[in-house]
Amino acid sequence: MRDFRTVSQRVGALFEQAARPERHARYDAELWRYYPQLRSQHGCEQETRYVYDLCRLARFDPEGKRVLDAGCGVGLQLIVLHFMGAAEAVGFDISESRLRTFENLIADFGLQGVQAQLASLEEVEFAPATFDMILSNEAISHYPDVEAFLERAARWLRRGGVLIIADGNNAANPQLVAHTRQIWQRFENGPPGEFGGHIVKNPYVAQRMEIIREAYPELSQEIVQTLAQRTSRMTRPAILQAVEHYLKTDELPDALYDPNQCPVNPYSGAVIERLFHPLELARRMERFGFRARAYAYFGGAGGNPIVRAANALLMRLTPLSLRWARSFRVIAVRQ
Repeated sequence: MRDFRTVSQRVGALFEQAARPERHARYDAELWRYYPQLRSQHGCEQETRYVYDLCRLARFDPEGKRVLDAGCGVGLQLIVLHFMGAAEAVGFDISESRLRTFENLIADFGLQGVQAQLASLEEVEFAPATFDMILSNEAISHYPDVEAFLERAARWLRRGGVLIIADGNNAANPQLVAHTRQIWQRFENGPPGEFGGHIVKNPYVAQRMEIIREAYPELSQEIVQTLAQRTSRMTRPAILQAVEHYLKTDELPDALYDPNQCPVNPYSGAVIERLFHPLELARRMERFGFRARAYAYFGGAGGNPIVRAANALLMRLTPLSLRWARSFRVIAVRQ
């Protein structure tokens, strides 16, 4: 792989320019809210090391390769991969503000071979065997249909290509599971506000009330509220179908909120922080033609040698160490 120091310096130079006051209007504030470390060279080294560590774990050198980031956000990992020598770096995401920021970074800094697409997993399509590597970084826990993603990833990868999954929703960690279920509760039932690093703007039950009220303005507030409470984990078409069935039969839907199931955004179908047991996810991936291995992950991108040594040891102790890991990695090779 290309020299780490040279790549991290190029990443740092890009974001040093991006952070200048005259460029603030070009990038959504979310860029700096989620990645405040990009304002310093040390922070850019950390983000670069994060990508290097993923590639080393997967034994993948991006030099001259075609890579895809499925849920790329503002494109940070693809920018690092571009400077690592990727011939083509493609990303897609459903967030318009994040994609606009990514597109502006591409244009402002002349990142040749880097592409951004505003699209959902259901909308995007690529020819078979297009990519050498697909990255899902903190994204698989938000896909509406994980099975569809795995099927498409297997099709889009060339034989021998690698799928890298990095995520913080480790269902093998009991404390993390309890915290994630609190996040689910807030997104489903509110109240609005910041919680667990997320901002709840409008709870899902309130969004379902909006959908029902807009389609059936003649219904009473009490009925609208009852129907919204009993259509949990449904999207707009299913909600309206359930309401229509109620109006015809007087039978209320029975999809009440289940605190053990991840809630669903009724407009987009996106989920919030789906939990995965890493070993089970690796086994699921093998059904799609992958050879997959899961790893516990404890950190180390900051560069602290003690943390990095401890992480390397605990990764080798997977699956015993999974119970205490906040994050996990799955490396899957297309057979």
